[in-house]
Amino acid sequence: MNNYLERQQHKTSDGEFIYELDTQYGLCPKMRDSILESAKKILIRDNLLKEGEIEVSVIGIEERSGKIMEKMEKTRVRLTIDDGKEDIDVLKEFGRLVLRHVRIQRITQEAIEQGGVLSQEDLAKYLSCDVRTIRRYIKDIRKSGTDVITRGVLHSIGRGQTHKVRIVGHYLEGMTFSDIRRKTRHSVGAIKRYMESFVKVLMSYHHGIREVKDISSVTGLSINLVSQYLSLLEQSKKDRLRRSMMQNLIAQWNRTGSRLKKSLALDEFGREAVHMTRGAI
Repeated sequence: MNNYLERQQHKTSDGEFIYELDTQYGLCPKMRDSILESAKKILIRDNLLKEGEIEVSVIGIEERSGKIMEKMEKTRVRLTIDDGKEDIDVLKEFGRLVLRHVRIQRITQEAIEQGGVLSQEDLAKYLSCDVRTIRRYIKDIRKSGTDVITRGVLHSIGRGQTHKVRIVGHYLEGMTFSDIRRKTRHSVGAIKRYMESFVKVLMSYHHGIREVKDISSVTGLSINLVSQYLSLLEQSKKDRLRRSMMQNLIAQWNRTGSRLKKSLALDEFGREAVHMTRGAI
């Protein structure tokens, strides 16, 4: 099985790039993966679909039931059906079922952040399975404490606690990246990205930018995601442990000149980091 997954990875653009880094520069895996992640974020233009992405029309997030489908507002969104190396890492460690769960969480959240909302039928179509299977997967995910927001439940239960907010919350409770990976089954790369986006919101707030639209403009994050992170930030200020963790993130950001050192290196800020700083956010 592992040999099969390795072969599949080598057939992707990620795999080709990693092969070049290995053979030409002899980099260690951690540095190699960091360079890959930076290259994907910086060099791939916004107007081009990345490998593994699709662009589709979905129902707008503000549309309620009652209209015929033809008259409902639609919006174009990009969904990451296959996230390359990160999905392969999840598949290796946790198996195919967990990978399906991760993909459901990812693309439902991506749609919402772009102003759309997926139905269970959409999920079945894009993930190549039937609606009954999707319902079972969503039920399993919700048992873990994470909401999956689809068109059928959006206006009845709201936007809930998404996997990104839950993961950042675990970190603020003192869990290491390894702990979070084992608990949530998301890849370390995904966890790092969620932390980086949260810290952008945290630093904007710390520097006096408080309006959701302003933070969205400064950080490049969606209004929806900024709202979720601001809500988490406000709730976390009331908790001593979480407040200390946020103070540590601010201090680390300031020490590295507005960028987290090596994008929050794996496990660098475990429970011991809680006591490093004091003061008000």
